[in-house]
Amino acid sequence: MPEVGRFADGVAVKQIGEVTYRIAKEVVDEVVLVSNDEICAAIKDIYEDVRSIAEPAGALATAGLKKYIKQNNIAGENLVAIVSGANVNFDRLRYIAERADLGEHNEAIIAATIDEKPGSFLKFCQLLDNHTITEFNYRYTPSNQARIFVGVALSKGLDEKQVLIDKLSQSFDVLDMSNNSIAKTHIRYMVGGALMLVMRFCIALNFLSALVLY
Repeated sequence: MPEVGRFADGVAVKQIGEVTYRIAKEVVDEVVLVSNDEICAAIKDIYEDVRSIAEPAGALATAGLKKYIKQNNIAGENLVAIVSGANVNFDRLRYIAERADLGEHNEAIIAATIDEKPGSFLKFCQLLDNHTITEFNYRYTPSNQARIFVGVALSKGLDEKQVLIDKLSQSFDVLDMSNNSIAKTHIRYMVGGALMLVMRFCIALNFLSALVLY
């Protein structure tokens, strides 16, 4: 492999070992590719089930099994995933917790350009209907447009996200950043401007409406 990510460092190798590869050819029927977010979701599942914190490489099999079950619509069967390590650094836990919702498709990260005038963000929120905003990143710029990053809670996964983005795209320049690793890692630093506000909240449209009227 020309490039290897470091998140699941226990399996981060550019080339599989010769002996390992020979054995895998004989006993492995299929390979499932998972993302870092899906690994984080698996770590969360393991913790909620047995109160054990697995390292990313240790939760890899669980992440793969979850994806395999979903892809093949498997139900009513006993399946086993081996949790093979718990060497996780404490400072990684916040990162894992934040990425778990993305891995479970319970959150979308959306970048949008809105007019820098009263009522623009209110209109954006109204198009979200009853979706909860989990994170809001904004920087003021001297121009007549504002660039925002918004985290939106989902309850129905990828299909719901696509419907939401299609709806927002009718009124705003919108980009789905949910699968952009750089955006997810550095979201607080990617919106250009001079002043940034970061908030976690459930939008109160009445409050925003009052601000517009004021």
